[in-house]
Amino acid sequence: MESNLKKFIAEFEKLKGQHVMVDWQWNVERLIAIGGDDMDWYYVTFNGRDIHWNTCVGRIMPLKGFLRDEDYEYILHIARLNDYDQIIFKSDGNIDRFLKAVKEDIAKLGSNHVFMTELCWDLN
Repeated sequence: MESNLKKFIAEFEKLKGQHVMVDWQWNVERLIAIGGDDMDWYYVTFNGRDIHWNTCVGRIMPLKGFLRDEDYEYILHIARLNDYDQIIFKSDGNIDRFLKAVKEDIAKLGSNHVFMTELCWDLN
């Protein structure tokens, strides 16, 4: 099980902050972390408003380098304009409020949910 975690973390290090397509939903979301609980490992993604825990049994599909560069840049442009973290990080004094709201959301998941990596809020 630990060797699988190493693979997921290695994949995360290559893709962190990038927009990916989540296998079973076909949603485009930003990969921000790898998480785990007592049952599974998760790709943690952010859709600009909410954090989602997607099982690593499924797949994520990278978009950067597979879409035309101008198409991927358009996804980043939209994220810079609309994603809460990007809006709030650019506003004075709201960063702490955003991160506090994120911590509150994560706390609702229960004590068995942990992050195996740091949260990545960068757009890549």
